[in-house]
Amino acid sequence: MEPHTTVARDAAGAGVASLPGKPLADEPATHQPDGEGFDPAKLEASSWKSPIVEWLLSYPRCLIGLLRFFTPVLQIRFLRWAFVLRYDEVREVLSHDQAFAVDWGGKMIEVTGGKNAGGKNFVLGMERGDEYRLSYTQLAAAFPRADVPQYVERRSAEIAAEILERKKLENKSEFDAVEELITAVPTRLCEDYYGIAIPDKVLFAKWTLATSSYVFGPPPQKTSGAQLGRAAAACLRKVIRASIESAKNGAGKGFVLPRLIEMQGRDARITDDVIHAQLFGMVLGFIPTNVLAGGNMLETLLRKPEFMQRARAAALAGDDDLLWRCLRETLRFRHINPGPWRMCPEGYTIAAGSPRAVRIPPGTKVLASTQSAMFDTRRIDRPHVFDPDRRDEDYMVFGVGQHWCLGAYIARAQITHTFKPLLRMKNLKPAGDPAVLTKRFNDLFPLHLDVSFEP
Repeated sequence: MEPHTTVARDAAGAGVASLPGKPLADEPATHQPDGEGFDPAKLEASSWKSPIVEWLLSYPRCLIGLLRFFTPVLQIRFLRWAFVLRYDEVREVLSHDQAFAVDWGGKMIEVTGGKNAGGKNFVLGMERGDEYRLSYTQLAAAFPRADVPQYVERRSAEIAAEILERKKLENKSEFDAVEELITAVPTRLCEDYYGIAIPDKVLFAKWTLATSSYVFGPPPQKTSGAQLGRAAAACLRKVIRASIESAKNGAGKGFVLPRLIEMQGRDARITDDVIHAQLFGMVLGFIPTNVLAGGNMLETLLRKPEFMQRARAAALAGDDDLLWRCLRETLRFRHINPGPWRMCPEGYTIAAGSPRAVRIPPGTKVLASTQSAMFDTRRIDRPHVFDPDRRDEDYMVFGVGQHWCLGAYIARAQITHTFKPLLRMKNLKPAGDPAVLTKRFNDLFPLHLDVSFEP
């Protein structure tokens, strides 16, 4: 899954960094020293706009379907925004990464420290080229797919079972499923699997949410959100840098960081700055995105009894493949965002040569709405029916093209084995206000969702 976005942002997302090839300044003069300036209480604040944004992010399918019926691309020319709504057109945009570039490479360099302090880009913010191919090769070696069945699945299941068993032993029939489970499991994996020593796991996860919101957020972005994101990034840098130093001194943990250090001994191009950027980027693409996906899945399951019944039956049967397909289908109904943002610096004609051809002017910000595409009756059979047996090509939950989610296999394993013991809980249901189940940061990231069960 690509990084996330809201209707006014970039799924899985595009930020508001400079145009490709024009990175932002290394470090703003107002940037706080490492560890300072981050106020976690700001994540809990809500605004009068929250109910409106929540309604929009619930993807009223009738409205989107109506727009999709009349036009494949809705353009707001005075803002230079374009919303691509149909399946074929969305795939075309996401498959032509040179015409529709990601727009947050400058921010990735900034949050990893800035050019003058070892900051580097990450594959999510790179254009196709030698740097991208080298970085992708390094990540593939550091995160081999063999780790998924050998470790990620097992450890995710152990952590989730441990958390839920503790609730039973404490005789607690209510708990915050988002903070205490859905956020906790990927954060623990960042320590146990990635090898990052995390002093405060709840706070670490909040740093990732704030940083991700800053890097991948939509235009326009508030100054307060940018300041919070920069402060959070400074905290993340401090923890990751300390973990690298500790691992090089023989006190490391996990699998990925020791593997990167071993690779460094064979390849001088893998400097400490490269290791830091790779870990930073993979953390930023893992915790926030999986929290978004898991939180949206859980809320949708709680609101849709039919969906819950099908997913719960798969969990009780121990059918991991069917459970994942149920969860993926649930996510289709409320994806992590409407779709990823892209920048079209030179202009482009979508569906050129056909009657539905649309010209995108140079400098347009383009939202490729994967959410809309997954309900397009031109390509999706019975889109409004819950069907976990759909074809793989019906889904865009992990993106399309060059920026297809690098950690898709890790995400699938972690989410499936987090939900499996949760859905086996007897009489799982919402414990809070049924009208507003989930409390969110920036009207997007799930922070809290109270559930109850029978111990």
